[in-house]
Amino acid sequence: MADDIRQVLQKTIDTFLANNDLGVKNKDPSLFSAVLTEDCVRTYRPTSFVERYARFFKPRLTNADYEAQMRVELLTMEAVSHTATRTTIDTARRQATLWTEQTVSTTDGAVTKIELIFDLSFSEDGTRVSQILVFVDTYEASKILEKMLAEAGGAGGAH
Repeated sequence: MADDIRQVLQKTIDTFLANNDLGVKNKDPSLFSAVLTEDCVRTYRPTSFVERYARFFKPRLTNADYEAQMRVELLTMEAVSHTATRTTIDTARRQATLWTEQTVSTTDGAVTKIELIFDLSFSEDGTRVSQILVFVDTYEASKILEKMLAEAGGAGGAH
């Protein structure tokens, strides 16, 4: 039974990461929420990063909030790819932690690698993500975020 739920969770993880890549490729923000529960909440850490970009990040992002944020980011993004370098799955708690390397290509030809840690909670059947906590490599993410905000006309800018 644990092996069955592990396979389901792994499939949901794989789809979650693939949809993040496809959402950028297809310029379709709805793909970012495709395997999320309707009430899924996304939060970011460290708090200092979130506070620095307080007009851009809300403390808790709904699916609609995240899709709106991504509409701005998609203006400057060409492609994104995620490589999971470490995955830990807790079948009993329906949770997983993913260490990923995200490669972001922007419209000006720049390529940036950002490390992200996703702490995911899942629905009871494991087919949907119900909560997302993202720990961000703030050094690289700040550089690309500042660039994206400048190119998008400062939408949501930092303070």
